[in-house]
Amino acid sequence: MIVDSHIHLGMGVSAPCVDSSVEAVLSLMDYLNVDLSISTGFPLMFGRMDEGYDKAVAAYQSSGGRILSCAFYNPHYPQEDLEWVRRCLDHEAFVGIKIHPPLVECYGHDERWEPIWRLASELGVPIVTHSWWVSDYNPVQRYATPDQFEGYVRAFPDVNLILGHAGGRYEGHRAAARLARSYPNVYMDLSGDSYSFGLVEWLVGQVGAERILFGSDLTMIDGRTTMGRVLDADVSAAAKALILGENAGRVFGLEH
Repeated sequence: MIVDSHIHLGMGVSAPCVDSSVEAVLSLMDYLNVDLSISTGFPLMFGRMDEGYDKAVAAYQSSGGRILSCAFYNPHYPQEDLEWVRRCLDHEAFVGIKIHPPLVECYGHDERWEPIWRLASELGVPIVTHSWWVSDYNPVQRYATPDQFEGYVRAFPDVNLILGHAGGRYEGHRAAARLARSYPNVYMDLSGDSYSFGLVEWLVGQVGAERILFGSDLTMIDGRTTMGRVLDADVSAAAKALILGENAGRVFGLEH
């Protein structure tokens, strides 16, 4: 089983693509032999909850259950979004919760995230977070450096946290690996536009293949790039099988 654990259905305002349709996503999945993909749709991320829910369910149904989704939580609207997350996770199309601290400008360690961690613990689902490293050219990333999540992963050891983009850049990768080495409920996915030479091999050496998930960031990024990095990585076939699908199957509770 191959699982793309990090995609986005719809058209992103900062990274438009020529074809963001479900049909285009399924075509690439077929080409790459990807069995399942897990999306956080852009409408959900930008507060269009009715539209986002309907499109996620429609994608699940039209894909024959191959395109799953994460619910999205904005801590600035706790009551409304907790209700939406519950509604989403009541549907079989949804298998996790996505948070994006830079998008909503709320630090990863902020106490306002606590309700969604409690809900994830209650429902037994993982949290996927955007993670990155701050820089002069991208200062908004200060909200999501990997070290900020330590308090929550310690307080909620039964909640698996997936660091999307594995920290995003060099110092972020190092911080993500440190966190994963310290806490068994921390995972990383390979999505994003960091194409550092030897990154897959380095991460496997730091935390083990059991803690790394394949993710493409489709439709913002062509999924063939990340797939190629995994297939060509100098790691064992068993490690590649874990990264490409076995880990996601375990963390998201998928059956295929």
